[in-house]
Amino acid sequence: MIHLVDHLFILILFLVQPIHGAWEFNRYVKRVEAGEAPDRIKLYRETLSIEWIAFAALAGAWYLLGRPIADLGYVAPGGVGFWAGAAFVAAFSAYLLLSWRQSKQLTNEDKEKHIVSFGKLQHFLPQGDREYRYFAALSTTAGIVEETLYRGFVLWYLFSYMPVWAAVIVSAIAFGLGHSYQGAGGVARVTAIGLVFGALYIFTGSIWVPIIGHILLDALQGLRFVEIFRKDPDASETQPA
Repeated sequence: MIHLVDHLFILILFLVQPIHGAWEFNRYVKRVEAGEAPDRIKLYRETLSIEWIAFAALAGAWYLLGRPIADLGYVAPGGVGFWAGAAFVAAFSAYLLLSWRQSKQLTNEDKEKHIVSFGKLQHFLPQGDREYRYFAALSTTAGIVEETLYRGFVLWYLFSYMPVWAAVIVSAIAFGLGHSYQGAGGVARVTAIGLVFGALYIFTGSIWVPIIGHILLDALQGLRFVEIFRKDPDASETQPA
């Protein structure tokens, strides 16, 4: 049964968080562009705190309302759908690993083109091994917290008002808007990813495959970002004729 607190969570996820996230990130970018040294580790720590607070709030409400965690997708993995979903995640992770290895072959000039294409988001992406350790922790947190919120809770909520696939689409849009700090292109990309994670959740019947897929997606992309920002002082920028 839907409770008032559920409506409040939806309001925060669909409206408050996208506005607040974009506003805070734009403030951060403006400070960096004005000459302030970027502090990505601090940004990662703050994001970690916010996400775990949100997770704790949902978990506390769920417990107090006497709801089973199975309603959030926390069920024992198994079945054909689960293993098919796991195989898909494994295959895509292999692709990301290949992309990371290929990034090691890029020239400094090619890397600079990638960096320019990141736009303002480059101020958020990990640019060294120490930053990556925090980014990996953030990737794990995002996988657990965001999948529980957007696939577990939001879909559970929306199923009371609309068909399954309509709920998957609406949840994916909310997930994309939750990454509004990445700009319009980023919102579209994350919405598409949300559709994939939503489909995985429905087909596998478990939140575990989307969680693992989300963690691997973020963490492996992070490795590629670090490599792109890493310049080779001995690399030649001269291209063959």
